[in-house]
Amino acid sequence: MNNNWHSDAYSKLGQSLNERHTDQLSTQLSVFQSALVNFAREHGEEIKQNSEFRNKFTQICQSVGIDPLDLLLYSGSVSKTSKSQSSKTQSDNYFISLAVRIVEVCQETRDINGGLIPLKELVSIIRENSYINIEVTESDVEKSLSTLNTLGKGYDILTIHDKKWLKFTSALGGSISNDQKKVYELCGFMGGYVTYRLLRDNYAWDKLRCKTVIDEMIMNGFLWVDSQGEGAEWQYWEPSWISS
Repeated sequence: MNNNWHSDAYSKLGQSLNERHTDQLSTQLSVFQSALVNFAREHGEEIKQNSEFRNKFTQICQSVGIDPLDLLLYSGSVSKTSKSQSSKTQSDNYFISLAVRIVEVCQETRDINGGLIPLKELVSIIRENSYINIEVTESDVEKSLSTLNTLGKGYDILTIHDKKWLKFTSALGGSISNDQKKVYELCGFMGGYVTYRLLRDNYAWDKLRCKTVIDEMIMNGFLWVDSQGEGAEWQYWEPSWISS
C-alpha cells in the first residue's frame, strides 16, 4: 500500500517538474523570438547588406521556429507608409515578400478552391499562419500582385457580388465565365450554396445549362457537392463558405 502511494507521489512530482520545465522553456523561447523580431526591425538594413550576417541570422530564426519571410513582412509592414529611403526599401521588400506568401497560399489551397480564393480569406490565412502579428490588408495584396504579374504568373482580381477574389489563371487555365460568376453571386446571396432549382428560378436556365455550368465548376474545384441537402435536393457549395 505504502509502496503504491510513494510510486504515485513520485510520478505526480515528476510530471509536475516536467510541466514546469516545459513552461519555462516555452517562455524563454517566446522571449528569444520576440528579441529576434525586434532586432530584425531595428537592424534590417544591416542584415540585408551583409550576406554572411544575413545567412547566420536566418539560420538562428529557423532554429527557433521563425520564418525569415515573416520577418521581412513584419519589418516592411511597419514602414510601408513612411517616405524615407530606408523605409521605402523595407516597403519594397514587404510587397515582394507578400507576393511570395500569396503564391504559397494559392498553391496550398488550389486543391480545395480550384485556384479561386476570396481576398478576405487569403489575408486571413496569411495573418493566421504567421508567428508575428503582420498587418496585411486587401489593398496590400492588390499592390503586391503587380510584382507577380511582371513575372507572367497571371494572378487577377475579380469582383463578384461586391466581393473580391484572387484568381490564379495558371491554375484555372482560363478566365471565369459569366455563367460561373452568376453562380458565385447566387452563392453569396444564399449563404454559400446553389441548387438546380435556385438557378432555374433566378436566372431561368434550363436543366442542361445548369448541369453544364455546375459540372465544370465541380471539375475545377470551384464547387463542392452536398448530396444530403434539404428535401433530398443536392446542394453545390462554394468552398470558402465551408472553411469559414
